[in-house]
Amino acid sequence: MSYIHTDGVEYSDDKKTLVRCPKKVTEITILDSVTSIGELAFWKCSGLTSIVIPDSVTGIWNSAFEGCSGLTSIVIPDSVTSIGEWAFSGCSGLTSIVIPDGVTSIREYAFSGCSGLTSIVIPDSVTSIEEGAFWGCSGLTSIVIPDSITRIERDAFCRCSGLTSIVIPDSVTSIGESAFSGCSGLTSISVDVNNPKYDSRNNCNAIIETETNILIAGCKNTIIPDSITRIERDAFWGCSGLTSIVIPDGVTSIGKDAFSGCSGLKEIRIPKGTRDKFCAMPELKEYKNLLVEYKKE
Repeated sequence: MSYIHTDGVEYSDDKKTLVRCPKKVTEITILDSVTSIGELAFWKCSGLTSIVIPDSVTGIWNSAFEGCSGLTSIVIPDSVTSIGEWAFSGCSGLTSIVIPDGVTSIREYAFSGCSGLTSIVIPDSVTSIEEGAFWGCSGLTSIVIPDSITRIERDAFCRCSGLTSIVIPDSVTSIGESAFSGCSGLTSISVDVNNPKYDSRNNCNAIIETETNILIAGCKNTIIPDSITRIERDAFWGCSGLTSIVIPDGVTSIGKDAFSGCSGLKEIRIPKGTRDKFCAMPELKEYKNLLVEYKKE
């Protein structure tokens, strides 16, 4: 492929792809002929503070704006239908972003590390939130997951410590491992009552896989129902506000790091006569001094 240069910016010879922008750029006017922002096009252009993407653009490829830490404002036009992996990763200066209606998937780590992001609008066109899409978006305080979403992949919202509540719509039938781990600010978790795969029975403030009775995600206000058989890996990982939890005797296994990072945990209450059973579980060995037996009424 041959390239041409305009004002120091590298384009494909047909001027349809913006290939590379100089690292020291602070502002830029993108040619109206451009239909795609190429992979790594603005990679680590930390001096760039704002950019207007023309309506001709339909695709923003992998890592296109990764590491643009000075970027505080960007308008993604409605013409964009594809946003690549790591596209805006590390854009810590961004405070808000609107994803266009034509986008169907929020790709892997697309907005990871956007710690300044406080709000984001996900359109009804999106059907999946891929691995690590919003990993480390610690400034995000709320998010609406639309009814169009069917999959939330692993680590999708991991370390979103500012989130206070999550509502899982009835459309979601797949939630990956550690999807909400490290969300230390969560006080409320609920699942739509019509969801066929998951539930939050008895207002327990947790996500439970209905068929298996496995608790996959909890928060500091979780009350574990008696019907639970397993606490999944990373279920309470990073819940620093969790001070006490009651584990019912129906629980037969606990996944790796289920309570890792629960720095405020002072007490794990278990039914009387079950201490040996719970002490034998590898994931509770380091917490055996916190185990307190209680008499069931």
